[in-house]
Order: sequence, then structure tokens, then C-alpha cells
Amino acid sequence: MRSPVRPGAALFALLAGTAVLAGCNGNSTSPGGCGAPSGKVSLVYPAPNSTGIPDNFPGVIFGSTNGLGGNYQALLQPTTLAYGNFIALGTVVTAPTPLPTPNQLPSFPNPIYQISSFAGQTPLTTQTTYQIYLNDSGTDCQPTLQGSFTSQ
Repeated sequence: MRSPVRPGAALFALLAGTAVLAGCNGNSTSPGGCGAPSGKVSLVYPAPNSTGIPDNFPGVIFGSTNGLGGNYQALLQPTTLAYGNFIALGTVVTAPTPLPTPNQLPSFPNPIYQISSFAGQTPLTTQTTYQIYLNDSGTDCQPTLQGSFTSQ
């Protein structure tokens, strides 16, 4: 004899399973992390939509009003690959001066400049467009798109 099913139990089970799957972040190419902290953040280098960026560029520079915490990093997504095939850069540190070009300075006053650098050799492909995401690796939500550039 079958047990009676309570109304709404199947819906609850479906929603619970969806929540578990949505929170799962076991894939090494999944983004994890969140986008911007409190305050304003702007992509500085490479300038948004810039072209001819050398394959060996130093990293991604952000300007922010409050500074980015130590968990923030840039993720690069080649537009030729499916979402989630990220190239993860290191966590942000103070950016070198002078800033590399082409850059786009933030529209807000007194930005704090920080760079998310490559660990070792820059793994970029020539003549490829990359989307730049800001990621908080200390949390488990989606990164935010900041801009894109095309390599030389």
C-alpha cells in the first residue's frame, strides 16, 4: 500500500533539491564569489573595450572608492568558450604606478587602485576577446562583469 503524499510535499522536495544544487560550487571552473563591495568600483586597465592588449600584460587594475578586500580577484572569460571557463588571477594588491595604458580612469574622485595579477606566465590567446569579472573568492555567489578587451 502506498503512503499518502501530503499536499505541497513534492513541491517542497523539488525546491529543496534546487536550493542544494544552486549552492553547490564543487567545479573548479565555477565562478564563486561576488562582484562589487560597498562603494563604487571601476575597471581601469585594460580600458573597457580596448583592443591590441599584449598577451603578457601585467594584470587587471580596478579603481574603487573604499578599496577591495583581500578576497577580491579578476576572472577572465574567453568569449570563445562557454561561461565558467575562467582564468583566475591573484587577489588584489596595490597597483603599480604609473598605470599602464590604455586605461580609463574612474569618474569618481580619489580612487584606490588595485591590481589582480597573473601567477606566472600570462595564459592568453592572441586575437581573443576576454570578459573581465570581479570576484569575491571569500563568498559563494556570482562575479560581476566589469568590461572586456581583445588581445593583440
